[in-house]
Amino acid sequence: MTSSFTFSHEFTLNKAYFAETYDASVDSSVKPKDFIKAGLFALAGIAILLLTSTGDEQLANKNMYYLGYFFVGLAVVEALSIKFKRTWWLWRQMMSKAANNPATITIDDDGIATKSAYVNHQIRWTDMYRITESESGFLITLAKGKSYLSKQGLSEAAMDFIRQKN
Repeated sequence: MTSSFTFSHEFTLNKAYFAETYDASVDSSVKPKDFIKAGLFALAGIAILLLTSTGDEQLANKNMYYLGYFFVGLAVVEALSIKFKRTWWLWRQMMSKAANNPATITIDDDGIATKSAYVNHQIRWTDMYRITESESGFLITLAKGKSYLSKQGLSEAAMDFIRQKN
């Protein structure tokens, strides 16, 4: 006879939680390929600006001129979002409806379920590709992405149960 395991914990989706999640699950190193989109926007903007300066129709040139500067501005915003990736991500999370609201995590034989007023998400054990334990939590690799589970608030029995499922 096997006994079923269930663990529930309520926590707040605050800035500290989001920061821990980001730090544990995102590769924050900047690679040259990260700037490809910014470079393409800049090239498109400069090309539009150069091509409109040789045209004849003043109104069409004026509108295209603005479009060129729009693409250059877009390139600057994209480059800044790479430079300040963590801050940008944290800001977006804190602007979401779920921010600063309580959430309940339930770990049982089916998987890991997260429920709040705005989030109702379940990850089944069979959908988990890999579970990597770190000092602060568990990084769960799925077929289409990653999820992070903080150890804060987890009992030792819950952590052992997750380790066994790996």
